[in-house]
Amino acid sequence: MKKLMIATLVATLPLALPAFAADEVNVSNGISAAGAPLAVHGVDVVALLQDGNPVEGFANFSATYDNASYYFTSQENLDAFQANPVAYLPQHGGFCSFGVSVGKKFDGDPDQYVVHDGKLFLFLNAATRANFLKDVAGTKQTADTQWSKIKHTAVGDL
Repeated sequence: MKKLMIATLVATLPLALPAFAADEVNVSNGISAAGAPLAVHGVDVVALLQDGNPVEGFANFSATYDNASYYFTSQENLDAFQANPVAYLPQHGGFCSFGVSVGKKFDGDPDQYVVHDGKLFLFLNAATRANFLKDVAGTKQTADTQWSKIKHTAVGDL
């Protein structure tokens, strides 16, 4: 009887866990207090876009969007995000936008970012950010095209 209970628990456990798409949002390993992996390394995307200040948010000001948790520094920033999350989300799932332009999903570092036309772009490092800045419009267009091709592809498959 005990073996049957364990087998039933093991078989039903995946049903209790949240379903995540194949690396569509760049998130940290593990699950946040909100029950979803943490996006943007916990940096408040509202503060980043509005103030140009990459500051870490707090778990008590968190929201989940697209199976990823976002942390904020204040209730005001949390409310702004909840009112219009798409306005604050980093482009290309929070992966390095230059990497996406070449068909890869590199980590996006919120300390290496660009705000262009009100949109947030993250980069692996200063070098990929500098390459993006050489031709913002062209690289953005290429990244957008590539993103539509690789969005649903797991990182390990690229």
